[in-house]
Amino acid sequence: MIRSEIPTEWDLGADPRYKRQNMERAMGGKIERGLVELVTNSDDSYRDLEDQGKTVSGKIRIEIERRRGQPSLVIVRDKAGGMTRIELYDKLGILGKRTSGFELGKARRGLHGRGARDVACFGLVHFESIKSDEYNHLVIPRSLRCRFARPDSQKATDDIRKTLRMPKGNGTIVTIEVDGGRFKVPQHETLKENFARYYSLRDLFSNPNREVTLVDVNASREDPLHYSYPVGETVFDSEIDLPEYPGEKPHLVIRKHSTPFQQDTTSPYREGILIKSGASIHECTHFGLEADLFAWRFTGEVRCGFIDRLVREFDDRDDANPDNPNHPPNNPIRILDPLRGDGLIMDHPFTKALRSKCKGILKGLIESLKTSEIPPRQEVTNENLNRKLGQLAKEISPILEKKLKELDEEFPPGPIKQGIIEKLGVGLHIIPAGKMPIIVNEPKTFSVIVKHYEPLDESLPIDISRSSDDVKINASPVYFKKFAEDRKTGRTTFTISSSEVGAEAYIEARYDGYRDLILVKTIEQSSPAELPEGLSFDKPIYHLKVNKEKTLILWLKTTLVDNSFSAEITSEHSGIVVKGGGKLEFHKTNTGGVLIGKCRVVGQQVKLRGAVTARVKGFEPARTHVVVEDREPTSGIKLEFLPVEDNFGSVRYKWDDENPYLLKIAARHPSISRYLGDPTDEGYPGKDSPLYHTVLAEVASEALAFNVLEKQFKREGEQGKLDYTYTDAYYHKHFSDFLAIAHKVLVTDIPSM
Repeated sequence: MIRSEIPTEWDLGADPRYKRQNMERAMGGKIERGLVELVTNSDDSYRDLEDQGKTVSGKIRIEIERRRGQPSLVIVRDKAGGMTRIELYDKLGILGKRTSGFELGKARRGLHGRGARDVACFGLVHFESIKSDEYNHLVIPRSLRCRFARPDSQKATDDIRKTLRMPKGNGTIVTIEVDGGRFKVPQHETLKENFARYYSLRDLFSNPNREVTLVDVNASREDPLHYSYPVGETVFDSEIDLPEYPGEKPHLVIRKHSTPFQQDTTSPYREGILIKSGASIHECTHFGLEADLFAWRFTGEVRCGFIDRLVREFDDRDDANPDNPNHPPNNPIRILDPLRGDGLIMDHPFTKALRSKCKGILKGLIESLKTSEIPPRQEVTNENLNRKLGQLAKEISPILEKKLKELDEEFPPGPIKQGIIEKLGVGLHIIPAGKMPIIVNEPKTFSVIVKHYEPLDESLPIDISRSSDDVKINASPVYFKKFAEDRKTGRTTFTISSSEVGAEAYIEARYDGYRDLILVKTIEQSSPAELPEGLSFDKPIYHLKVNKEKTLILWLKTTLVDNSFSAEITSEHSGIVVKGGGKLEFHKTNTGGVLIGKCRVVGQQVKLRGAVTARVKGFEPARTHVVVEDREPTSGIKLEFLPVEDNFGSVRYKWDDENPYLLKIAARHPSISRYLGDPTDEGYPGKDSPLYHTVLAEVASEALAFNVLEKQFKREGEQGKLDYTYTDAYYHKHFSDFLAIAHKVLVTDIPSM
């Protein structure tokens, strides 16, 4: 038998399937994303020539030929610098290599070493290039077995130039043979209308030194692509300070417009504030204020070359010492995701600092605009409707609470005790701190308190992590649930649990550069200080919620700890059922001579009372009592429903920033205002309209259903347990549960038929 040689050390390889998956993730199945990469590569090549003082044509042609029964062709042509054979190999034949010039400090968009070859996920790709009268043709198939079409470079003859339609000079032509069965090539009119507005290409399409043409080969039609930035009133134009990054001063410009732009938060063609570095536009955003219709009256940009420096410094450290790069606290992770393409990574401390600062400035401008333009408000409710809404809140709050409890959702904590806060310094604090025991199979909740010099950003996550999988975190990230009056102090909670006695883990909480660490150890349920000899229950009486299981704890104090013991559990009432066949096994505890056992019981009828008895051979029986109640004490959810004279754009409601259970309903939304009517000197005529009350019931139920579904998705969706069918079913179940109550309370004045 031939024994293969296994090296003592080797580079971790990657299967082509894994590479293709990453390519497809980077492109997102969108031909437009591929065009973005190819067009910006051409732009970078023109920049190289301009940096050398050369005059360039700046021409880029995007040609699309749709072919029936064959792959359609997407072609991008430029007359820039071209590439030699070795440059084609270095820049395109190897994934992830730093070759664009960005790593040398040049203003270049190509910084991940992947973009142009990622288009191979769409189908066979041809890179044909002429440089210094030398022609080369690189082929990248979906198998990723790259090859040159010929073994050697060719002279760029007249025939070759005629075929390429490049009569002179240098340039590159990229042709994608698009797999039509998997990917859709956008129509010419769609690209003509939208592509020049792609946010990351706006500087290119507005550059007078670039000429981009879109060609429909089938129709012999050519259209220039150009973008003009919208003209508005400059309301902010200044450098901004980021205390976390002293000396770095991004420049923020914000413009106000007379009418709002289309409210489309997910489209790459939307308007907003552009986040720019040296040559790249990374994001188009309103910094989390997109739900406010007035935010869409503002555009602008924040220029920050420091982003490029963070990228270069991170890569330099990784290249110099990949095993121990020792990244500093202000640049601990990549700020850009090479597979995502769009946006800064939200968890990076610089992203958090930049967004928080810009958000505060934009929010102030929005509030000023509202003050100047919104006329005095009129009431959209009256005493009768307010009474109904109050009754609805009273009846529906326990229903919401029950649903959230079923999802193990934590409720916002009570007011922050200033006595505790005042003793804490600026930073993040986990309370209780230090080394903490947690009881096996029992959730333990900790508080997180953050103190800051400035108001906290409620949109930023608080990440909770663990050092061992033996300890489970209920949910991460979490967000602030309560703020002090000045919003410089915030609090939230997180819950952990473990099923392994003796398991230890470090639990770390991180927020915006702050972090804290505790050590937890899982212990067995501790026995009472004065435990009687023999068999005994933990409590003389247990309160059960109807149809909800409860765990009863049984102690056995004996000198025969080396023996194995089991107990038989019986109930004297048929409506109080012992689960698990009425058997339990005892286990050792940390206390010598003490064993513990647990059994589960459920009460099937309200107001039942009965005894539960445990028997172990050789010991006197133990008894406890069970009381079944219709509900458990509430945790304090108090919903409020507040119709307001407002229009939230594409949404009809929003939860209040300060009070997580205050639901504001936009009475001026077109789907609601028609039933409220137009205002008169006496106010809105439809405040008592059954139709107005009906639509309020619908909106409130929709908001509550999505509230529960959001928590359900955080718990199950990201682990793949929720697909579309289940999500749809869960939503309509929650919606129907809430709607039945909302209609009953709000829609009372129905005309007889």
